[in-house]
Amino acid sequence: MLDFPSLFKIKKEKATLLLDIGNEAVRAQIFQEKDKKITTLRSSLEYFDYYGTPDIRNPERDILEKVILKTFRNVGLQNLRLKFDIFVLLGLPADILRIRVISQNFKRGKPKKIIEEKEEKEIFQKIIDEARKKACRIYSENSGILPEDLQPVSSKITRIKIDGYEVPALQKYSGRNLDFKILTAILPKYYLKEIEDICQTTGLYNRKIVHEVEGLAPYFQERPDAIFLDVGGEKTQIFLVKSGKPEEIEEFETGGKTFSRALSEKLGLRLPEARILKERYSRGELSMESVERIREILYSVCQTWFRNLKLKLKEMNPEGFLLQTIVLFGEGSRLPEISEILEEGNWNDFSPNLKLNIKNLNDPQINSPLLIYDAKSY
Repeated sequence: MLDFPSLFKIKKEKATLLLDIGNEAVRAQIFQEKDKKITTLRSSLEYFDYYGTPDIRNPERDILEKVILKTFRNVGLQNLRLKFDIFVLLGLPADILRIRVISQNFKRGKPKKIIEEKEEKEIFQKIIDEARKKACRIYSENSGILPEDLQPVSSKITRIKIDGYEVPALQKYSGRNLDFKILTAILPKYYLKEIEDICQTTGLYNRKIVHEVEGLAPYFQERPDAIFLDVGGEKTQIFLVKSGKPEEIEEFETGGKTFSRALSEKLGLRLPEARILKERYSRGELSMESVERIREILYSVCQTWFRNLKLKLKEMNPEGFLLQTIVLFGEGSRLPEISEILEEGNWNDFSPNLKLNIKNLNDPQINSPLLIYDAKSY
């Protein structure tokens, strides 16, 4: 028997909403991928500080919800959902979604036995479970949030060694000592629930949380031994990359918003005005007199950023060896002072007369939600 309603049902096309939630703003782009070609349908950029006094009961949630819902209106989400089946990729702030490279070791009881599929799956499950527990403990120690209140959202094995030799997989190999590197992303359960509740109010149930480092894989392959620095809003993230894979990941508490605050305090500007001034300065749109004044204000902040960077690099690589290529990206890295201090600063704690190769990836692709899109299948 014919189902008449289904005959008139229009099959929706597929589209992807990239929602990149940062510390200063929410960026959104809606893409359609057809015949291996990506087309941008809509885009939006909304800053948090454009809003007035939030609900005093839960100010952070109130601000977040207002900006996200305004972003959805900007891109015409309600109308687009009539035509498109929309999948949501979510990027979150670095102080919320934290990602770490966790090292794990596994000793086999029968080292001469060839590893088959069943054993490989069992080993992978065990080391991923342990990596997630370790990542939650690290997050807890740095944030004060209890491990049981944290949620792992992704785990990927990036490196495998058997008795010291790197291999692509475990199957068809033998050996005793198995060493792994696992890329693991964690966030607080309360924040995850807030995001899910906001998405559900607009009927967006099909979604995935990703971290930008997962979308950086092509750039890691281009510069396989380098330090990648993402100078974000509240934090700077450090990705230590060796042989094209993230080896260590850390962050510290100085980012682009720190520079905006310094301008705000010294010049008596509201934070949004200070941010706009900083952006105009980065684009070279100000007079020489204004440039000199801003350089004076930013000097001490930049010195603090540089000291924090070196301290964190020492923690990550205590033997002092420093990879000689540094790749910069993120909104905060547009400030010329960042490149200058990396090139001209004192690196004697690492190596006397060290000359670094500084690359700046401040192009539209590296600074857009496309990183999140590239991470969807990582």
